[in-house]
Amino acid sequence: MSEASQKKALERAAAVLGMRPYSCAGLYSRLLEKGIAQSDAQYAVGRLREMGMLDDAEYARLVCRSGRNKGWGAGRVRRELRARGVPEECAEAALSEFEPDTVRLERFIKSRLGGDPTDRAAIRRVSDALFRRGFSWDEINEALRGVLEEMGEEL
Repeated sequence: MSEASQKKALERAAAVLGMRPYSCAGLYSRLLEKGIAQSDAQYAVGRLREMGMLDDAEYARLVCRSGRNKGWGAGRVRRELRARGVPEECAEAALSEFEPDTVRLERFIKSRLGGDPTDRAAIRRVSDALFRRGFSWDEINEALRGVLEEMGEEL
């Protein structure tokens, strides 16, 4: 671990971070993929954290906002945070503030029901799709009930 290799690792880390945001673990993994030595990658991640350019808590909030914009539920966002190496405490703090986009959720349900609120198979498919998107069964039932009431049907 020479000073030159540390400098190179820091420059590479800043360049990678300039392309898109990363968690500390994600940036470390990316640097290893780029051929940076483990000790140099650790140094670069540590330096960027010290400089305030790398913050797992802020990154977790960013992933939550992105997930909300994609129409995901908290379960899907939680899986994404784990996959990206965000520490559990940062993930839980960000998820405590997470609220799914109910307008997008209702629009999704209406588009998938296709105007026929009595089609039980379509309701099951919508429910399954929402579960895969990370919504809990309680959230799914509440959203379906609201949309079906609006359409003049009951769940």
